[in-house]
Amino acid sequence: MGTAMFSRGFAGAIIDGGVRDLPQLKKIGFPVYATGPVPSTSVSHYRFGGMNVPVVCDGVKVAPQDIIVADQDGVVVVPRDRAPEILILAQHLDDSEHSMYPFIEKFHSIEEAVKQFGRI
Repeated sequence: MGTAMFSRGFAGAIIDGGVRDLPQLKKIGFPVYATGPVPSTSVSHYRFGGMNVPVVCDGVKVAPQDIIVADQDGVVVVPRDRAPEILILAQHLDDSEHSMYPFIEKFHSIEEAVKQFGRI
C-alpha cells in the first residue's frame, strides 16, 4: 500500500492501526506513522477510503487541507484556519523547552526546571 501511495504522489500516511514492510517504506522514503509495527498483511485489513475527505483518526477530526506534523514523537493535526496562531504558540513552546536543557544540565533537577519554567 505504501509503495502504491508513493507512486501516486502521496507525501506519507497516518494509519490508525499497524504498519509493516518498514524497510521498504524507508528505502523509498515514504513516511508512515502508525500505532506500531505488525507482521500481518494489509490485504483485507485496510482499505482506501477516499482522498481529500474529512476523517477521524484516533478520535481526532482531520479535514482536507489541515496541516499534519509528524515525527518519532507523534502526530499532530493543525487546523488550516488556525495555523498562524498555532505556529506562534508552537514556536514559543519550542523556545521554552530548549531553554530548559541547560538549566536541567546545570542543576540536575527536573523538579527545579518545572518550578522555573512551569512545565517540561
